[in-house]
Amino acid sequence: MIGAAWWWLGAPVALPPSPLALGEKLYCVSYAPFRGNQDPLVEGTYVEPAQIDQDLALLSRYTDCVRTYSTQEGLDKVPEIARHYGLKVFQGLWLSGEAEKNRHDIATTIKLAQQFPDVIRAVIVGNEVLLRGEMSTTELMATIREVKSQIAEPVTYADVWEFWLRYADIQNSVDFVTIHILPYWEDFPLPASLAAAHVDAIRKRVAAAIPDKEIVIGEIGWPSAGRMREGARPSPSNQARVIRNAGPR
Repeated sequence: MIGAAWWWLGAPVALPPSPLALGEKLYCVSYAPFRGNQDPLVEGTYVEPAQIDQDLALLSRYTDCVRTYSTQEGLDKVPEIARHYGLKVFQGLWLSGEAEKNRHDIATTIKLAQQFPDVIRAVIVGNEVLLRGEMSTTELMATIREVKSQIAEPVTYADVWEFWLRYADIQNSVDFVTIHILPYWEDFPLPASLAAAHVDAIRKRVAAAIPDKEIVIGEIGWPSAGRMREGARPSPSNQARVIRNAGPR
């Protein structure tokens, strides 16, 4: 019985077909350039422009846009390199509980938005800073308004969907709402077979709660490896299934 179970778990699984038509590209993908021992949590980490260039050259074959999370660690070079490959950028501005770093990222992001208006589609002021408890909603909204007043691009904030329902007033400071829906990581994880229906239901729930703003899904995905979380099993086939069923529309 044990041998049969291991055989079943290791049996080849046919991947589902791509949701994209021939020659079609993904609208946008999240991009973090870190390889090997590179860690953004380690002070002094820096990614060379040549490495970013390699990444964007590859990604340009599959997408027309990348989303970044910060201008630190060398990521301030992304818009310039992206322009070379015809890519657009959802420019991330990292916010945390460190005021000095916040000021630097704010200033750099504003400068990039002013310098690359043809590349930067929108600016994401903060990523899950409320989830991490590192800023108050008052501080966050003030920061969003500060950035918005100095750039021409649309401005948003990104967080897991529950926090948009909890702090819906943030909608008054942004041009559109960016939510993260990650069925594997939620408090009540779901199997891959139910992920697409969950994503659809959650987007409709947020849209009903915040009817006057466009709702953009900023993060969605499924791990290809790792531990099981109840019925949520990481695997390449499940990852492909979730992206196929819940991804591009």
